[in-house]
Amino acid sequence: MTYIKEIKPGQSESKVIKDLIDHIVFDEKLDNQYDFLERATIFAQELPRSIREEFYHFKRHEKYAAIHVKDNPVLLNGVQPTPRKLIELEDGYKINDAKILLGLYGSLLGEGMGFTSQRNGSIYNNIIPFEELQSIPNSSSGSNKDFGFHVEDAFHPARAEFLGLVCMRNEERAPTTISCIDGIELTDNEKELLFQDRFYISHNPIHSTSNIVNEEGQAILFGAKEEPYVRINAAALNLDNNSLDEIKAVNKIIDFFNKNKKSVVLNTSDCIFVDNFRCVHARDAYEPFFGEKARWLARVVFTTDLKKFRGMRGSVQSRAIIA
Repeated sequence: MTYIKEIKPGQSESKVIKDLIDHIVFDEKLDNQYDFLERATIFAQELPRSIREEFYHFKRHEKYAAIHVKDNPVLLNGVQPTPRKLIELEDGYKINDAKILLGLYGSLLGEGMGFTSQRNGSIYNNIIPFEELQSIPNSSSGSNKDFGFHVEDAFHPARAEFLGLVCMRNEERAPTTISCIDGIELTDNEKELLFQDRFYISHNPIHSTSNIVNEEGQAILFGAKEEPYVRINAAALNLDNNSLDEIKAVNKIIDFFNKNKKSVVLNTSDCIFVDNFRCVHARDAYEPFFGEKARWLARVVFTTDLKKFRGMRGSVQSRAIIA
């Protein structure tokens, strides 16, 4: 079952949120992503209690596939033109109020993190369609091919528990599709196979990996056998070396995802957070408005424990996982 919880800040909550963001932007001048994230967890405790409660329940009780926060008090003066390049790669990259809110909400779930193999380790990643990349499959910068079901950064053992997105612009009305593994019925034999390190889980084009992670011989299911977590990249699946029983078990999971998927169209200022251990997400092909009116989201993933992966980070201060 894929249940997406929708919440919308009320008038008084919106005022508290806006005042907090204004303080961060104008008083603290924290528009550098790294400086901001070092203080985001503390600032997040000033969000309305009702918002903090919703995020805690989402994190702790695993009842929802995702939490969708609508009509946030950001981008009130309009949205800048969609960038024509990956601005997070530039020196002096600054985050706007919508991205700050994404970091505040996400900090209620964990610590923002990135990968050295992904846009030079930037924690914030802009999702923008580019005309020259429109035919690249399984790419957040592509558009005319489906981006199939996948767990974010499924190939990596340090993948984050939560995926966060904020929408700057989506005039194309392109939906984000989410599907949760909760409720799947598998035989004991299917579980036995899927819990073993028998599967090739590859990275998507956004990662320029240096082959630090062995993508072969990984398990698709992990955690508790009665309520398993999932790690799969069906967008780039290769089962050439798997047995017929293993292939059938994997296809059963993919069929379940297709039957239980839900689509969400994000509007300007909307944030959505997906449980990246229990859910996959996808994006169907669409026709973008290339240029300044193109679809524009920003993504940050959040881990509940950066310390656990200290051996995969260059320093204590670094949020970028080596990949």
